[in-house]
Formats: sequence, C-alpha cells, structure tokens
Amino acid sequence: MFKIRWRGTWGVGDSMWGLNVAHVHAKKIDAPVNLEFHWSHDEDYLTHPDDPETIIERTEWIATRYHREDDVVITHVYNSDLFDPDNVSGVKDKDRFYFEDDSEDPQGIPPQDWGFKKQEFIKPLKKIVIFTPIHNSEPPRKWKRFLTNSDWDAIIQALRWRGWDTRILTYRTPIRDAYTQIKEAKFIVCYDGMWHKMGRNFAKPMLIPSWEGVTTYNTPNALKIKNRAEFMTAIGDGNKHFCDVTLPMMQRQANEFKRKLDKTYED
Repeated sequence: MFKIRWRGTWGVGDSMWGLNVAHVHAKKIDAPVNLEFHWSHDEDYLTHPDDPETIIERTEWIATRYHREDDVVITHVYNSDLFDPDNVSGVKDKDRFYFEDDSEDPQGIPPQDWGFKKQEFIKPLKKIVIFTPIHNSEPPRKWKRFLTNSDWDAIIQALRWRGWDTRILTYRTPIRDAYTQIKEAKFIVCYDGMWHKMGRNFAKPMLIPSWEGVTTYNTPNALKIKNRAEFMTAIGDGNKHFCDVTLPMMQRQANEFKRKLDKTYED
C-alpha cells in the first residue's frame, strides 16, 4: 500500500490537511493510501489536563466523516523523532510529510481539495460560527493575531446584535460539537487556524483576517482581508454593509470553491 508519512501536531487542522492530501492521492493512483502519522509524544498526550480529548482521538474521529473513507488507512507512530516537533517558532522551512515515491516536496503544498461525505452536507441554519486566536492552546504566529482581543469582542457583539445565532468555538470544544456547529452554520468568521479545515471541507463561506498566501491554500473558500481597518469595515455594525456587501462576497468565494469540490465526488 502506498505510504505517506505525516508530521502530527496538536492541531486538528494539520491532521485534516494530511487526510485531505492522502484522499486526493488515493484517487489519483486509484488505490488505497496508508497515512502514517508521526507523533513526538505518546498516544494519551494532552496539551493541557483539561482538554476533552487527545489529538489522536480527534484525528481518528474526523477521518470517519470523509468522502470515500476507506481509501485512506490511518496508522500511528508514537514518540517519533522523524520530524521536527517544533510548532510555535514560526519557522516555515521544515519537512511536514514524506511521500514514499518522493513525488511531492516535503516542504511543499500538495493538492488537498477533498470533502466530507455527501450526506453530511445539509441546509444551513441562521447560525454564525466564530473562533479566534484568543482561545488557542498556544499563541499562533503573529500574522494570525493582527486583530486584538477587543476587535474580536466588537465583531462578536456586532453580529449578535444583528440577531444571528452566534456560536463561539475554542480549541477545547469537543470535536463532535465543533463539527456539528460548523456543519449547521450559514457562515464562519475566524482566524487562519483551529477548526478552519472543517469549514474548507464543507465549502462554507468564511471571513478570515490574513495577508499570507498560505491562507488561500488552507481555505480557498474564504474571503481573505489583509488588514485590520478593512476587516473591521467589512463587519461594520453587523447590519447593512455586512449583509449587503461582505456576506455576498463571502458566498461567491465559497460557491466558486464548492464547484471545484463537487468534481471530487465524480467517479
């Protein structure tokens, strides 16, 4: 079986990135793929004692929601030193995966357009999901934090005032709950991290503050806004400008990606 060795981190987004890439490759070669996660810790590791579940449990669960689930077989190597375990320094030039045939650059950006099972897509509710770097397990890179805590509080209050059912997720939200909230959401306002790959795999309209090109790779369905002033203007008071201008732009961006994602369900 074709093997991809993948660098495991505490972030579920990194696990989902591996799953997306493995599923795309399985379809490309028309054969199952063994996605072998390498973890620098043991199976029971928790980032904090109060965490509701391990990253291993999250990875195993989310894999069951994928289109053509059986195409990818997950295995784990614990206490591995294959990859650099550092995940907070901001160093970009490091290996994150190894394809057994060396067909992908270990520091590259392999194709990852994949989604959840068709039956998981439902008509959304009038619900907004929000997650911010304020509640991350560790401080994200600085470019993910150019909105202040006060900015995020103002954004949440503006959208709540408009009458949206607003759900705030943190990294400690159990994965089943996070999945359900995102599945039911009309749209997502968030930073580039945490649960963003779930929004991607559902092709949800998303609004993300970022100037980095990697955000487009991570979430091509998202409307990316590159500075604080423009982002706060896009939200406004959560009323006319947001509903008449920003939200339609978010929807168009998501629809464009959804058309591309739909092709992955074709035999």
